[in-house]
Amino acid sequence: MKRSIVLPLVTAVVGFGLGWLVKPAAEPATPKSPPAAAPVANATPKPSPAAIPQPAQPAPAEHVRPAAASAPATAAAERREKLIQAKTAAKMQRLAEAVGLSEAQQTDLTKLIAASQKAASAGQSGQPVAANEVLDQFAASAAALEKGLASLLTPEQAAAFDDLRNRERDNRVETTAQRELGDLTEITDLSADQRDKVLGQLRKVSASELAAVPAPLALVLDSSVLPLGPLAPSAQSIQTLRQLADGQTPEDPAALHAKLIESQRRQLEARLALIKDILTPAQLAQYQATVAEQFAIHDRMTSAHW
Repeated sequence: MKRSIVLPLVTAVVGFGLGWLVKPAAEPATPKSPPAAAPVANATPKPSPAAIPQPAQPAPAEHVRPAAASAPATAAAERREKLIQAKTAAKMQRLAEAVGLSEAQQTDLTKLIAASQKAASAGQSGQPVAANEVLDQFAASAAALEKGLASLLTPEQAAAFDDLRNRERDNRVETTAQRELGDLTEITDLSADQRDKVLGQLRKVSASELAAVPAPLALVLDSSVLPLGPLAPSAQSIQTLRQLADGQTPEDPAALHAKLIESQRRQLEARLALIKDILTPAQLAQYQATVAEQFAIHDRMTSAHW
């Protein structure tokens, strides 16, 4: 449906530098100096000695504005950081509540998560990385987390943790199916009986797609029951990576865009095969016309527009 089509394509349209998925912890690359005629916003200019007029004069008022403008940006960044910290702390609180973690266990878990994320980002450069390499790094991070949890939790806590993971998995199946049903009902009206039948089919395909992802990998996603913080990739990112995981490095955005489009076509065809007998001919025509319109828009996204 619409959401499953658009999100991976957004990644492709910006060139799909896959390194962003594992490099948030690394130091950002130093930007190139812009031409003198294009001042950089939110940064205090640093004139070279040769650029200082003789005799020295006070800096014009406009030269002070970028530094002054950086204060609101810094405050906004601090607010975002506090919100992220609060969300992570709340997730830890819920995990401790559901599993029965002691304060010492929470501290050890925080260290375990940080170590696994550091290992996943180790060795990354600013160069594009093949999708399968990124997936391998996430898999290694997930394996390290599972191993650490096995020694951190008591048998009773491990059983409670498994129950929590199973509920999270069921909830993901349900929310994905409900989201896609919502997309379909925006396209065409469905009767109550049709909604129930379509939802049942969408639950099946959602569960099937989720089952194709190794269970440990769910530990490192942003939907994980673990308090991973902002470095966790989304399930959509992992799905996109799996669509591209053939060893090809992301050096040609146009080729990656075409590949993602074709993958999305196959996904929609699979869903259509499940629900076409539930829809009336006119409803099916509405669905097909909307999908064709969406792909026509995507097909016009050439490298010239990136």
